[in-house]
This record gives sequence, C-alpha cells and structure tokens, in this order.
Amino acid sequence: MSKAALGILAFVALAAFCFIPAGVDAEGQITTDDGDVLKVSASGTFSIVYNLSDEDKDKEISYSAKVVNKSGETQSNAVSPSTGSLEDGEAKKLTVTAPSKAGKYTLEVEFTIGDEDAEDKKTETDKYDFKAVNPITLKLNLKADEVTLDLQDFGVYFYIDGEKMEDSYTTVSLASDGTGSVSYDWVADPEGNEHSFHVSAVGGSTLINGLDEEHKFYLHDTDYTWVIVIAALLVVILIIIAIWVYRKPIKNYGKPKSRR
Repeated sequence: MSKAALGILAFVALAAFCFIPAGVDAEGQITTDDGDVLKVSASGTFSIVYNLSDEDKDKEISYSAKVVNKSGETQSNAVSPSTGSLEDGEAKKLTVTAPSKAGKYTLEVEFTIGDEDAEDKKTETDKYDFKAVNPITLKLNLKADEVTLDLQDFGVYFYIDGEKMEDSYTTVSLASDGTGSVSYDWVADPEGNEHSFHVSAVGGSTLINGLDEEHKFYLHDTDYTWVIVIAALLVVILIIIAIWVYRKPIKNYGKPKSRR
C-alpha cells in the first residue's frame, strides 16, 4: 500500500474520531433483581443510575419516578422515594409497590441534568415494564406412613415444571395423626396452560405420602358460569313467550261482507 493511501486512511480515521458527538456515554438505567413480575400489592426493589457525559460532569442530577398503567394513568403511592437527587454513576434504590389490580404497568423515571431553573437543563426518561399478577396458590396434603414417626418441622421445597423454587422453602408440622399440608404462592406469568409441580423434602423422605409425586395443574380453566346463567335465562324467556302465544285468545272478526 502506498504512503499516499496510508495517509488518506489515517486522515479518515482521525476525522471519524473527531466527529464522535460529545456525551454519547451519558445514559440513565433502571434495573431490578426482583424480576419483571410482582405480586399484586407487593413491593420490589429497583435501582436507578445515571452516568454523566464529560461535558456535564459538573452538573447536578435529579429524578422523578412514577408508575403508570396501560392508559398512562399514574398510580398513587407506587414509588418511594419518588423524587430526589443522584450522584454521577452511583445507583439509588427505589421501592416500587405493585397496584392491587393485576395488569401491565411501567416504571417511568425522568432524569434532569442541571438546575431545574436553568435554560440549558436536559431531561431524559427511561422506562421499565413489569406485570402485577395474582399469585397461583399450590397446596399439597401430606400423610405419614406411621403416626408415631417424629417428623416435626422438616423442610420442603416446591418444584414447578422441574425447576426448584428457591423462595418456596417451608417447614411442615404433622399432626398427631400424621397428617399435614404445605402451600406455596407462585408469583409468575408463565406461558402455556398446563403445568406440573411436586414437593420434595430437603433431606429426602420415603415415609411421607405425597412427597415427590407429580401433580398437574391448569392456569386458565374456562369458567362457564355466566354462559350457563344466560342460557338458562333465554330458556325461561322462550318458555314464557311460548305459553303467552299458546294462551292468547283468537279473535273472530266474522265473515267479511261480500261486495255488491
């Protein structure tokens, strides 16, 4: 390659570098370790952070946070603290409380760079979508083979679709007759209708009936209650109409007069 060609490539590379816009590293972020599915009325912890660009390093950062529904309506008392200041590159934790109604929601955080009253202030809005769901309660009845077995307060985990639910650990106390039960509120928005679960003891146990047995459950069983009610009302209405037509008297208007 000639020296002239090398010189042109070097010039192009330098020009490209010089024309990189200032402040490309500036950005706000929203993260959470609690996932994007929350139990209705329950709280999750979110973190927000803003990285200033080089040209804004001496400016202040403030934020305003809110939760909105699909219609853009703000949910009251859903974020704490809802406003405040940030340090460049340092995360701040926010407590987000899911609304009491299941549905899709969005955490919106508006970052303001510079003084609120300054003409050169900048704003940027970041969003994080999440769902509020009603928990799916799973319950299993247990029975010891021997009622004299001393199995007070042993620990178990729930497994759903073969996956261990780490937050499902619970201890079980069996009654004097050897019976007991365990339950777990599964907070999730799973795909599909058919799922399965089983419960296993931490140390393993072959003396308790119900453990390690696979159970199927369905999330979206169709409820035909209103269909049945409406169908029954239609039947009653049709019967009333039929009786009315059957009992309606037939009026005799006589033989029409012949024309002269």
